[in-house]
Amino acid sequence: MANEMPAVSIVIPTYNRASVVGRAIDSALAQTVDDLEVIVVDDGSTDGTDAVVGSYDDDRLVYLQTGTNGGANAARNRGIERASGEFVSFLDSDDELVPTHVARVLETFQKSSEQVRGVYTSYRKRRDGAVYDVIQAQKRVTLEDLGRGNPVGSFSATTFRASAFDDVGPLDEELPAVQDYEFYLRLLAADEGAEIRGVPEVLLDRHIDGERIGTDPERKLEGYCRVLEGHGEHVGRQRRAEFAANVAIIYAESGRREPAAAYLRHALAIDPGSVRYAVYYWAASVSCGALLGVLEAKRRLAVFANRHH
Repeated sequence: MANEMPAVSIVIPTYNRASVVGRAIDSALAQTVDDLEVIVVDDGSTDGTDAVVGSYDDDRLVYLQTGTNGGANAARNRGIERASGEFVSFLDSDDELVPTHVARVLETFQKSSEQVRGVYTSYRKRRDGAVYDVIQAQKRVTLEDLGRGNPVGSFSATTFRASAFDDVGPLDEELPAVQDYEFYLRLLAADEGAEIRGVPEVLLDRHIDGERIGTDPERKLEGYCRVLEGHGEHVGRQRRAEFAANVAIIYAESGRREPAAAYLRHALAIDPGSVRYAVYYWAASVSCGALLGVLEAKRRLAVFANRHH
């Protein structure tokens, strides 16, 4: 590599995404900051991902093959172990960075105290190429903010001080759901006054073609329960209700109306003032199709609003 100690290590975990991983790699290598390394961790792919990565001739690119599929967090941990940068960025293999992403993140860290353990940027959500939502980063995210929800979102668009993983340990490879949220909670709970800073510019595109909330509600529920067991004192009422509603939607996607309605009833019991959960519960009481129809209508309205923003 041109620089033995890069400022930023971009970790890209991937599994059988040969058709899109090149887009992620291209966006990482196209950053306006050259002082970086890009670590692609192939988590047991069998679709020719190795040929895609092997086609690059760039000494900033590192390719690790795990040999077996251990899950995204296991792949990220292998990337963290290999990383030599002062900062570690995560990029999902179907997403892409705007060229100034790393520059703005480094600028934010340089202007911040050591209590800023991580930085994330605003990002666009795309389906079939169309923007259907824009997630605006908060100026700062505290442990109290995480108790109300997960404003940071998934690991894509996040960067952390490499020292953070020495301080609080690696990502949880056994957690079946909400691995990102659990790490954010653990990171900010470990140090009073710790925070994650947000960059207002939209510097990432998240492509979620075909992505669903999940296919196994029991595993999702297990993940939520484990987070509550470990960090329940930090998780507030609204976030607990959101957990229940997410499980309900997964049940609806698998055609199981009764548990879907039951978990939405539970969400309403936790957060009785929520009009959204009341509408979802009414729809689930009719049928799974009615609930999914409401969710699809909500998505279409979001697409329309973003196109005319």
